[in-house]
Amino acid sequence: MSVFSILRTKAVCLKEFKHIFRDPFTLMMALVLPFLIVIILGYSIEFNIKYIDLAYMDHDKTESSRKLIETFGSSNYFKPFEVETPGQGIDYLIAEKAKMFLMIPPQFEKEIMAGRTGNIQILLDGADNAAVSSIMNYLNSIHTHAISKILNVAQTDHPLLSIKTRYLFNPELSSQWFSIPGIAAIIIALVSIMLTTLTICREWEQGSMEMLLTTPVKSSEIVIGKLFPYAILSFGGFLIVFAVAKLLFKVPFVGNFGVLLLGTMLFILGYLALGLLISVISHEQQVAVQYAALIGLMPTSLFSGVFFPVEYMAPVFQAIASMFPARFYVEIVRDQFLKGSSLADLWQPFVVLGLQFMILSLACVFKFKRTLE
Repeated sequence: MSVFSILRTKAVCLKEFKHIFRDPFTLMMALVLPFLIVIILGYSIEFNIKYIDLAYMDHDKTESSRKLIETFGSSNYFKPFEVETPGQGIDYLIAEKAKMFLMIPPQFEKEIMAGRTGNIQILLDGADNAAVSSIMNYLNSIHTHAISKILNVAQTDHPLLSIKTRYLFNPELSSQWFSIPGIAAIIIALVSIMLTTLTICREWEQGSMEMLLTTPVKSSEIVIGKLFPYAILSFGGFLIVFAVAKLLFKVPFVGNFGVLLLGTMLFILGYLALGLLISVISHEQQVAVQYAALIGLMPTSLFSGVFFPVEYMAPVFQAIASMFPARFYVEIVRDQFLKGSSLADLWQPFVVLGLQFMILSLACVFKFKRTLE
């Protein structure tokens, strides 16, 4: 008997394809679930905070104070509304009816027109540090616009230094442009690991896997034969996510589609091998789902860099993140959507994805050998 037989591997592939097309649940998980998840997460995730409730109290009641408040309201970042007393403004902050309280003191216009500093007091709800960071960034821009309105001069007339900022790769700072390519990694990981984990565990429970292991088919042929059909199915799910990102969310794609396809296939194969390894170890669907959530899905969400930048994590968590393919695939998919680097520039994540797939595949083959009796 030969070491590796393409005919036996092909037979396992055909058997798995027939199993897939006879199982509507598998097809729905691979093709419908990615579409639903990208729609839900694409519309729900928003990093740019807008329409912040701003309570204000104007003690000055002058044209300058009104222009200051108008500047906040016209920015589309704030929704100003007036309160009667400082205590009421504090109460609104405590009750979370306002994120920010602005108090303009008397003599505000007089101080500015005399060439002195016009002071105002701003109180922020610091419980949400992400919102505070965004508000502070907005205040820097509003400060410049407010001075121009109040003094009735062009913005470039009074500063000694004029700074013009240009954002590369995502000029509109769109949250969807940044988040949806990362969400694609989570969706593909979810679909890939669940496909092999659930379907193969079902074979263990029904007894068909034991029958396959008693045939002359070798462990390596089983692994390859089972990975290939689910790789094609998972790749179909990726194409659906890609189409939704382009057509519905208008996410630009400036990279090389071939580079993205290569990275996607390595990523899919890695998570399919991980799901296959879990199914080989557990043999039961309930246990396998727990393992998949604990080993695959939670680390993919937390350590992939989709929501939290990996480079800002503690070194020990950066090391943990590097153990999972999603950490490197997110780098590839975001780059290809927004930057368009070449394969030579991205060789490191590609090499790591390839090594991870090889290690997981060899682990599957080794475990299959141990279960053969």
